[in-house]
Amino acid sequence: MTQQILPNRRILAIDVFRGFTILTMVFVNELAAIKNIPVWMTHLPADANAMTFVDLVFPAFLFIVGMSIPFSTQAKMSKGNDSKALFKDAIFRAFGLIVIGFYMVNSIYGFDESLMPISMPLWTLLMYVSVLLIWSHYPKHMSAQLVKGLKALGIAGLIVLAVVYKGPYVTMTPQWWGILGLIGWAFIISVAVYLVSKQNLVKLITACLGFILLFFLVEQLSGINNALDRLIEENRNNSHAMIVLAGVIMSFIFYHTQHSVNKWKYYLMYVVLAAVLTLLSWWHWPVSKIWATPSWALMSVFFCALIFGVIFYIVEVKQSMQWCKVFEPAANNPLLIYIIPFIIIALLELFSIPARPEMVSSGVLGMIWSFGFAIAMMFAVTALNKLGLRLKL
Repeated sequence: MTQQILPNRRILAIDVFRGFTILTMVFVNELAAIKNIPVWMTHLPADANAMTFVDLVFPAFLFIVGMSIPFSTQAKMSKGNDSKALFKDAIFRAFGLIVIGFYMVNSIYGFDESLMPISMPLWTLLMYVSVLLIWSHYPKHMSAQLVKGLKALGIAGLIVLAVVYKGPYVTMTPQWWGILGLIGWAFIISVAVYLVSKQNLVKLITACLGFILLFFLVEQLSGINNALDRLIEENRNNSHAMIVLAGVIMSFIFYHTQHSVNKWKYYLMYVVLAAVLTLLSWWHWPVSKIWATPSWALMSVFFCALIFGVIFYIVEVKQSMQWCKVFEPAANNPLLIYIIPFIIIALLELFSIPARPEMVSSGVLGMIWSFGFAIAMMFAVTALNKLGLRLKL
């Protein structure tokens, strides 16, 4: 049994932050296809040296992943799991995210449909069916043999789809890992650091600063040889892991039993430190989500800390909770609500149906459509939950 250093309950403020973030993610993903919208509602190019709220969505999800790690780890350790078992579980979860992200990227880029025996929309639909078969939470009344059979069918489906996939590089390639894959890599790195740190706050802060230093050191090796250049391309994992660990530290500040009295003092120190480090790193690196520069990562941490501080105050301090139900569907099923739009688009493409009416593909009407689409996805995932479909890693 592990010492209970955190509350043994579901944390509503984190759920609200997660639900708000995933809802915004669905909104901006749909908004990306809309023309004639303000620049501040788009992803900025890599060399812009700036960021919009759209560029904050992905790091906010990384931050929330980090905030959840101490609670999930404590719950598993209270059931008798040791560090080895926890890391093994983290590997399987990260592997699932990486695999799904890998397949999602290849369903969008790098294929040659003319060389494939099936259309790309059909390939994509079958891919998502396989994903659902493998990673769905099946009802407890289903027999273990049936569940294993369905999961095996899903695995076989992914293998067959990889075989029939054709592109410029013959088969599927990790052009980039996709949002889910990047989360997977950052998650496994952060869990490893968290377990090694043994919940020591000083070690966790040191690790965060170490990832910034590592980014700088790897950057200096650019151009030496191809192997190192490939490593540099993956250097952004350092920044992503730093954001996840920053989320871990935030959970300790607000929920660790030792900080119950002075949490707001520690929170203020955290925000100030994030702001100072952002300004210092900005002297060396431009703010770039695409390059995942430390300045972008630290600025993201700063804004995530501010947002969560407001949510914590409203939910935990003022005990205003009724409005939180709005975000419950997205908070409880982030992975499912994230992939549903991609499934819908593939289904529409299969029957040559436009993804959205032309009149709502531009300007203000497009923005309203995107917001309504995100809300509709929340209702959709709620309906799917009632039918028994849940997808969690």
